[in-house]
Amino acid sequence: MITAYLFLVAFYVLAFSTEGISQTRIGKTRAEIEKLAVKEGAVSIAGSLGRDKWLFDGFTKKFPTIKVEATYTSGAGVQERVLSEALAGVVQFDVFDVGAPMQENFMKAGVIAGPIEWRKLFPDVPEVHFSPGGHFVAAGFNLRVFAYNPSLVPRARVPKDWVDCLDPYWRGKLAVDSQPKPLSGLYKAWGEKRILKFAADLKNNQPIWVRDQTKAMTQLAVGEFPIICGANYASLQTLLRRDPKANAALALPREVPVPLGETLAVLKGSRSPNAAVLLAGWLASAEGQKALDRTGRGSPFIEGGEKSKVLKESGATPIFEGWDRAEYEPMLLDKIIATWGLPVAK
Repeated sequence: MITAYLFLVAFYVLAFSTEGISQTRIGKTRAEIEKLAVKEGAVSIAGSLGRDKWLFDGFTKKFPTIKVEATYTSGAGVQERVLSEALAGVVQFDVFDVGAPMQENFMKAGVIAGPIEWRKLFPDVPEVHFSPGGHFVAAGFNLRVFAYNPSLVPRARVPKDWVDCLDPYWRGKLAVDSQPKPLSGLYKAWGEKRILKFAADLKNNQPIWVRDQTKAMTQLAVGEFPIICGANYASLQTLLRRDPKANAALALPREVPVPLGETLAVLKGSRSPNAAVLLAGWLASAEGQKALDRTGRGSPFIEGGEKSKVLKESGATPIFEGWDRAEYEPMLLDKIIATWGLPVAK
């Protein structure tokens, strides 16, 4: 599937050189960009952020003459289609959420505007919010944490570190995601050898394998198991936002993997490139992140933000998984899954 797709990308690159893709004029200064964005008058964005259109209310309030058109999209199929269309000169969106596995393909195809001097334009935004090459902007982040049912977990047994998942007390009781991204997220701190050793020890504690984090949170809340060792912070927050009385609570390990969530790019040839830069930068800013915090996807690197406070209160250290996650994660996931004796997804 991937091989065939890469062949398709190569075909389009040969058939439509990047010279054939409409060039994108972006202002050189913040003031110029804002002036051009107002003239453009609208900006379209597509990705998972399109599900919650209220996220953009703050931007609209700040720039009332710029209309935001948000579209919810999800899945590799949509990303492949958007890339193919962009290669053919058809650009439907100004800002597009490009997942980590597809970023290299978009870059090689030459359909991303830039490099853009994001740090110069938005100096108050933490550097990790921008990709090293200046092509992508991080709007969403997650935390890999523990979730537990307070009715089933004595206070003295609330996990405080990853090693607590190996406690024989939880043998056959704790849930673990069979897609082990919480463990691969520790790579920058632990390295492969330590992760695989921990994975083997975790298997010996006879975990309950789960796959769908949203479903797992519901199962946790109704008491099907007491703990999820390696849960998505955003999934837990979504459950508690929908049902504040849900029987689920958060615990942080000493080292908390922080993966990128929504990573935005301005598409070359877009109709409103300056409004696109303005919107992407605003979403990455402290002001935009306040809205993302309400979904559990805000940045832990924004001083005073929700995640930053949670980490400080627990004394946890964030482990940023990095913009290069796609380079090490797939192979490491396969090795962890093989260590567990589970079928590797193809």
